[in-house]
Amino acid sequence: MRSIWSHPSWQLARRQLRGRLSRSILLSIAVALSSALVCAIGSGMNTMRASIEYRIDRLVGSADVRVIHDYAGQFDAAPLNTLLELEGVEAGGGRLGGSLTLIRTDEATDESGRRARITVSARGADIDPEDRFAQIELSEGRQVAAKHEIILDPMTSERLQVSLGDSVRIQRFGTPIDLEIVGIQNRPMLGALQKPLVQLSRETLVEAIGGSDRIDVYSLILEDSVDVDAWVVQHSDQVESPLVLEATERISSGFDRQVEGGRLAFIFASVIGFLACSIIVGTGMTTALVEQQQELAISRLIGASRTQLFLSQISLGIFLCLAGGLAGLPIGVGLAMALTAWFSDFLPAGFELSWISLVLAVGGAVLAGVLGSALPAFLASRVTPISALAVQARPATLRGVVICSLIGLGMIGVQLVLMLIPEVQLRFWIYSLLGMPMLVGGFFLLMPGLSRWLAPLLGRLGEVLFRIPSGLLSGPMRSAPYRLGLTAGALMIGMSILVSTWSHGASILDSIVERVRFADAFIFKTTGLSDQEVEVLSSLPGVEAASPVGYLPIRLGAEARLGINAFSPQNVICVGFEPESFLELNRIDWIEGTPEEAIPRLLEGDSVLVAEQFLTARGLGVGDTITLGPEKREQTFEIVGVVGAAGLDVATQIFGIKSLYMEHAVSCVFMDYEAVARNFNTREAYILQLVLDAEVSEDGEAELQSEVTRVAPGAMFSSGRAIKKIVMQAGNTVLGVSSTVALGALLLACFAVGNVVAAGINARRFEYGVLRSIGSSRWLLSRIILGEVVVMGLLAALAGTILGIYLAVMGMGLHRDLAGDLLRISLPPTPIILGTVLLVVLTMLAATPPLISLLRRKTRELVAAGR
Repeated sequence: MRSIWSHPSWQLARRQLRGRLSRSILLSIAVALSSALVCAIGSGMNTMRASIEYRIDRLVGSADVRVIHDYAGQFDAAPLNTLLELEGVEAGGGRLGGSLTLIRTDEATDESGRRARITVSARGADIDPEDRFAQIELSEGRQVAAKHEIILDPMTSERLQVSLGDSVRIQRFGTPIDLEIVGIQNRPMLGALQKPLVQLSRETLVEAIGGSDRIDVYSLILEDSVDVDAWVVQHSDQVESPLVLEATERISSGFDRQVEGGRLAFIFASVIGFLACSIIVGTGMTTALVEQQQELAISRLIGASRTQLFLSQISLGIFLCLAGGLAGLPIGVGLAMALTAWFSDFLPAGFELSWISLVLAVGGAVLAGVLGSALPAFLASRVTPISALAVQARPATLRGVVICSLIGLGMIGVQLVLMLIPEVQLRFWIYSLLGMPMLVGGFFLLMPGLSRWLAPLLGRLGEVLFRIPSGLLSGPMRSAPYRLGLTAGALMIGMSILVSTWSHGASILDSIVERVRFADAFIFKTTGLSDQEVEVLSSLPGVEAASPVGYLPIRLGAEARLGINAFSPQNVICVGFEPESFLELNRIDWIEGTPEEAIPRLLEGDSVLVAEQFLTARGLGVGDTITLGPEKREQTFEIVGVVGAAGLDVATQIFGIKSLYMEHAVSCVFMDYEAVARNFNTREAYILQLVLDAEVSEDGEAELQSEVTRVAPGAMFSSGRAIKKIVMQAGNTVLGVSSTVALGALLLACFAVGNVVAAGINARRFEYGVLRSIGSSRWLLSRIILGEVVVMGLLAALAGTILGIYLAVMGMGLHRDLAGDLLRISLPPTPIILGTVLLVVLTMLAATPPLISLLRRKTRELVAAGR
């Protein structure tokens, strides 16, 4: 160890470190902030990813596939355990629903003096130590972990006046069963239609209702790498009719794609953070390149060998970058933890440390530091010491700038070629590990050319803004495109992170909004709404539009029945709807057909839409026909579309009203509302979908609910906005956290590059001393420096915006290929404007301390710095 510290290379490195201590400190701070940038981005995005998965798991469950009874019946659980042995299955479990009457164990009474009791819907699930099948978000407490435990929803807790730690009793024929309350569900109150809900173990529920080991649904969680839809098709023959193997709402609604998208966003963010760190550190290490060459040339004159020069520079780079990189780790982790605490309402999964980001932070800093510190030694070793001493700053040649730009364009071209790889998994990893570095590096090398060609415009703009004499700003900009361009390139990275992250997050949010597109409110009436009631309800204050939906059982021709004809029901549910208003209100997934072609045909009255299962089970699609109607009076209808309504699947699951939409839409056809009336002599609407005025508040919805009850006795009003709010929490998590991470990344990048700017100012003291010696005032000097910083910031904002959009487009393309989710590019102006302002202001703030230090120095001190 002693020989290492006494090695000539290390002694030389220590001497250089002491000789330029202030600049070394600034560069170390830049490295620390760059390292913190990677940690904050990686851990922040990893935390966001975990919370998105948590929200979606609690909303629609963790299960990917389920087995159900085609006619909503119960079935034996034991034979289905063989599904656990299939390839790709990670876990499985059964669930049973039932009805229980709960009372307090202390025999307390309610306000009327009667014993407090409530009848609830009960969900019995197999106890899972990892809570993968719980599908419940708790406001307090924990999940059920033992037989005699129960979770209540707020409605049940309020009605019985019990809380966490109390006990309730199942009232039944036979011995009562006492259960301890171990959790309270975080369940919104959605109106009169919603039933109280409790969760307990399936074993306890079977005992309470006195049944056998039968279940309503058997759920399966597949491995992440499994294509769920293909797996369902491949193994559909593993269950016998009337059982059906199908994908859950998690898959049909596309929320699994949001989970996959969150993982992709984490990988992209980690890689871009690593690149940002590398470029910022590399730029900082090559600050004052000519001065470093001259220092190394002097070392060669006094006997240092080329090998010793290389080793000394590499030792210096490793020391500065390793120290700065390690110092930045707790800063980055601390910032990510603070972010998690600040957004705790949106991040229920809590803080998730990204170990990958820690490795990338230190590795990126050290790698960039070694390469950056070796560059001046390499340049100095190529010439004789006398030639290196004679090197002075000189204008960059147009040829060099063009070559640099062509190399940058070539690197971008390589990235584009890599995107042509046909195999999507290989393309993703090649893009992440090679294509993205080539892309960012290519943009970085384009910056000197961009600086050179925009110098007349931006330089003149800076001279006008800061009242600088003509040529004092634009002239140096033209002569030093590398210094200005590469420093702006380091700043560009922070801006690109902001634009790409915000754009990607906004696009995912738009996708989530689209997936839960359905009405603002629903009115239900089990006996049907008459035309007069529909008309009155549609004209209530606050209602902008209404779309009635009717349904009736109707006989289906044998050729289209699902399952075995001898056992399958003869009827299907015919949903009557107004095509244009219904399709405008609700998101419909068109498996076959298009709305443009289907709507005119539906209005003609001789066509229908059918559920996806008609296509998969009977091969009936667009152009085929089915017969509907009573025997001997059947009518033939052409299929003009095969559809699924993922948003309504989510809505009905949260409402708990699937019986009104059908428990499972496997035997459902959609027909024009007027065509149902003409063909089958019924016009009753059982569901009325409402579009509410944007000004209608929650209090306004309560008033509307009272009006609905008065106008149409027996009708029930429920808010669709409450459902959207639940689903939107996942989207808000994406946008809110990713935007904050991106702004934090920009902040760290600006201060990191600000230290590079400060190091550059410190290295150019001689130039400023010359200006002072020929009569320039301190105020003019400060305006020149600040003007250059502003121009640099504007240049970085322009390039960063372009790079950010490019990264967003590339990321969304891979998101589409890997997650199967087609995102639309979203470019909100707010992040671009906010990022530009922040970038310029923060860089000016970072440059202020060295500027003040520079202005305090006397002219002769500045001139002496060049000796």
